Amino acid sequence: MSDTAEWRLPLLNGADFLSFRRLNVAVIGLEQAKEPFMNDRQDILEVLARYVRAFEKRDGDALAALFAPDGELQVFSRYGREEYVALDADRVGDDALRAMVNSGTLPPGRGMHYLTTDHIVDITGDEATLQAQFVVVGSNANPRPENGWPAGADLMQGKLAPIMIGHYESRLRKIGDSWLFTRHQVKHSLPMALPVKS
Repeated sequence: MSDTAEWRLPLLNGADFLSFRRLNVAVIGLEQAKEPFMNDRQDILEVLARYVRAFEKRDGDALAALFAPDGELQVFSRYGREEYVALDADRVGDDALRAMVNSGTLPPGRGMHYLTTDHIVDITGDEATLQAQFVVVGSNANPRPENGWPAGADLMQGKLAPIMIGHYESRLRKIGDSWLFTRHQVKHSLPMALPVKS
């Protein structure tokens, strides 16, 4: 037996050993209890990530798959710091959500890129809420020359500009193994030229 082993063994005899074992079991139990919650939280954040990717790609099928069968998307806007106003742009159910995305097109050279941050997730059993902030950056590529970009041209050909900003407030439910939106609210921080919901 090495000198190191002889020095450590007395510390783990009797009461010291039992105390160490109880502490170890408690730590392992705490980590195991946290694991399902952390996995669910990650899954919920991925739902939002897939949502914004679906909008960027204009993929209505991918977006509709993130909602429960009766899931609803609601749109709000506001003027300055006034209260949010519900707009007449609600979509309920797979077909309506799919059509909303697939009907929207962008001119050639245009793109929209969604950034989300400051995520807050609260989970109670198979129900959850999600809050996040979002910024949408528009990309507008310069016209592409027929003979290619001239020598000495800037590396990036086009402009970027923020075009939307606001908050997401969502409710989700775990159905089977998947978290799905039951209600997803898009709250724009600028007024929108859309009819107000009656």
